[in-house]
Formats: sequence, C-alpha cells, structure tokens
Amino acid sequence: MRYQVVHVTNYLYEVPATLCHNLMFQVPQDLPFQKVEEYLCEISPKPSFEVQRIDFFGNKYLYFSVARSHKKLTVTSKSTLELSKPAWDSADPSETMPWEQVVEWLHSTEASSEIRQFYLESNHVQLIDGIAEYARQSFTPDRPIMEAMLDLNGRIFKDFAFTPGFTDISTPLEKVFEHKKGVCQDFAHFSLACLRSLGLAARYVSGYIETFPPPGKPKLVGSDASHAWIAVYVPGLDWVEFDATNNLLVSDNHLRVAVGRDFADVTPLKGIVYAGKEQEMKVSVDVQALEEEEEE
Repeated sequence: MRYQVVHVTNYLYEVPATLCHNLMFQVPQDLPFQKVEEYLCEISPKPSFEVQRIDFFGNKYLYFSVARSHKKLTVTSKSTLELSKPAWDSADPSETMPWEQVVEWLHSTEASSEIRQFYLESNHVQLIDGIAEYARQSFTPDRPIMEAMLDLNGRIFKDFAFTPGFTDISTPLEKVFEHKKGVCQDFAHFSLACLRSLGLAARYVSGYIETFPPPGKPKLVGSDASHAWIAVYVPGLDWVEFDATNNLLVSDNHLRVAVGRDFADVTPLKGIVYAGKEQEMKVSVDVQALEEEEEE
C-alpha cells in the first residue's frame, strides 16, 4: 500500500509573536516494513534557523526558530510512504513465549537497556491503582504474550468509549480509567500502563491511519488526525504493534512517525513562543491511499 499524508498545523496569535522555538516530530523514517518515498516540510514564515536531528530513541525530528514578528505560523508536512506487512503479521500468537518468561528475560542481563527502559513508568504512564488487576484478566498464568495482548486489546476496545473532547493531554490516567472514555492517546497510555504494571516492555507509537467517512458521504480533506498506538517487545519478533482504539494487530495501514515512552517524547509539534494575549492552534491531517486514487 502507498499513502500520501499532509499534516498542516496553524498557530494564530492575537498579537504578533516576536520569537518562537519549536520541535517537530512529523518526519517518518525507513523501516523494514515502511519505505519513505518522499518527505517535504514547508514553514511560513521562513525559519531563521532550521536543522534535522536524531533523538535518544532514534526518531528524526526538526528543530526550527522564527526570530521575527509574525501573527501566524504554518507548518506543513507532506509524506509519501509505501507500507508492507510486518513480520509479526504472519506469526501464530499461540506459539509466542509465555508472558511471565518474557518478564523474566527482560529483568535479566540478556535484555539490553534499550528495551528494558520501556518497562518503567513515564510522564503520562503511571502505575495507578487497579491497573495490574485489569491487565491480569488477560495475562493469565502461562498465557502466550501475543495471545494475551490481543485479548487485552479487545477488552480495552469494548470497555472504553472513544470520546473526543472528554480528555486533553493533561488528563490523568486515573480519570480515563474511572470513566473509561478518551481518545487514541489515552488508550495507548492505558495499554502501556497495563503492560508495564506486569513488568513488560512497551512503547508509544505516533503516526497516522486512514479514516473513512460514513456510508454515502464523501471523505473530507483534513478530516484525519494524528494517531497513536503501542508496541510490546516479544522475543523472536522484536517490537509488535497493537491498536486498542481499533482493536487491531497493526499491519500495513498504520503509518509510523516516531516512538517513545509516551506522548511527551514524540509530540507532533511543541515549542516556546514569545507573544502576548491568546493564541489558537488548528491542525488538519489528510491521509490518502494512492492506489485507490489511481483506480478511480
């Protein structure tokens, strides 16, 4: 599958900003199952300084600053990606290692620190009361890790309601768990907390997935959004990705941008601005499957 992604962020300032410094995690990279055919970034006004770097987790990111007066900042990322099915897509979940053995391996000297860091708490992933008990309903004794994870994925999908506007990124996980409402970032953070409460290594994945309009309705440009899901480490398969928002074992319809401990590590665009009064942020994302366009 080939996809084109256009991600547009607009910052509107009530009074002109005189200076801003920004970090942007919207730069996809080549993976065994993802090829970046093209990536372009357009920033208006033109940055005074701009550089692409690699972070601690291996993600590409862009740092830029605008050191002149401006009332609007527009950042447009355009990507063309080709996806193939990852190796785990053909794995038999019942043949994967029992999850307790994975925990034992992770806490041994055989596992690298690069993997083990992902079983620790992080800014948005706290081991709150009741989380381990919820996880253990799926992670029963000696159950294969992928089989247990698929069960947990399905339970979160069933138990939690996708409710835009109920939370924001500062909403504590306790509230999400109590009301069982939220959006993809909340479900990803909840999944991570479940896994880390058991001693498993799991990381946050940021990217995109194509969405579809109701039957009979045209797809609106800009109606898609950034998406989030998780990856759990499975010996023999490496990082295996799961999407609780859609109850999916991730395959070739998720476009990956960055990974980290949680949302704070891979925020699509964040920074510091010197401006007075109010500001407004508007985000538009459009994901198109290119094969479908060609067939039409």
